Amino acid sequence: MNSTTIAPKSSQERLKRIKKVSRILQFCVVFYFIAPLVVIAFKLKGVHSANGTLSIFNHVYAKAEHIPNVMFILSGAGLLAYYLGVGSLLRLLNLYEKGVFFAASNVALIKKLGTCMAAYGFIAVVSNIVYVGGIHFPLVLLDGLACPWLIGGAAVYVVAWIMDEGRKIQEEQELTV
Repeated sequence: MNSTTIAPKSSQERLKRIKKVSRILQFCVVFYFIAPLVVIAFKLKGVHSANGTLSIFNHVYAKAEHIPNVMFILSGAGLLAYYLGVGSLLRLLNLYEKGVFFAASNVALIKKLGTCMAAYGFIAVVSNIVYVGGIHFPLVLLDGLACPWLIGGAAVYVVAWIMDEGRKIQEEQELTV
């Protein structure tokens, strides 16, 4: 019989693959981290060249003077949540590259990432409320509950909880003789 069997990959080969993918993802995340800074530096995102308007959280204003101060504060808070989340993701990928997969530090970073995502979603919902001036508060709030950042942050937080429970089970099994 001339069947060829596929030999299972050794754990070293799998670790090399994980390291390679982690480095590639780190590069992509760093690029994604730096790109908004470049855009902000050249004011390419906020200015719509076709009609000369400005936007914050996808809310369009005719001039910078028309933007309420609270929107600048929300924008800064959103950037902070964004950059803290990206930093958490980079540290998590760095741990994966080192071969650390089910450690308490990983769980903490995943929880931080989920919290940053949910915080960004919350800030986006608040900016919607500020933009409409509270006129349609119930509709904006219902719309905000479907915010992808809030839902994604909650999902990432649940994944962190599952990983933490798995880590605890693994620790218990290692202690069992």
